Amino acid sequence: MIKIKKSIFMSFIAIMVFSLIPLSLVSAHSVLENSTPTEGEQLNDSINRIELSFNTKIENGSSLTLVNNTGDELKPSSNEINDKVLVAIFEESLEPSTYQVHWKVVGADGHLIENQYSFTITEPEMTEGRNQTSQSEEEQTNSTTENETPPTDVGKDDVENNQYTENQNQQSSIENEQSSLGMTIIIILIIAGIGIVAWMLFSK
Repeated sequence: MIKIKKSIFMSFIAIMVFSLIPLSLVSAHSVLENSTPTEGEQLNDSINRIELSFNTKIENGSSLTLVNNTGDELKPSSNEINDKVLVAIFEESLEPSTYQVHWKVVGADGHLIENQYSFTITEPEMTEGRNQTSQSEEEQTNSTTENETPPTDVGKDDVENNQYTENQNQQSSIENEQSSLGMTIIIILIIAGIGIVAWMLFSK
């Protein structure tokens, strides 16, 4: 019984070991983690340097080349390897174009891995023209906005002025009515007073 349990245990250990071997091989392969420029990036300024960072140490023999949109292959003047980083330096700055970066690296496990990605350097004139056009449109918009007088505000002011005038007229009418009523009462009192005085005099 003990021997059976021991054989089962050893079989389990063997299965675990053999299942972990492929994982260790895969994890040892170098994978691109970061790049400068990045995948699909559009640059306004020219560059003469490309930097690739991997997840493992890379060995001598790693390199990269560029292919522009006309199919010309550009090789760097030097490929510098520093632990996990590959830096390619070109003698002259890259001209505006779309570039395919073809890289090949020798990983820590000795396997050769290659892949590619692309980036674009745009025309400076196109970028400046777009900026100038955008700036001009923005200035025209601001100028138009400043010169225009919102019709809503004018209408609001007219309504407020009309209401104020109506209130003033109503107040004046009320004051006039009150003044007329006061004069009428005074006249009535005067007449009544004269009548009372006359009645008192003649009643004697």
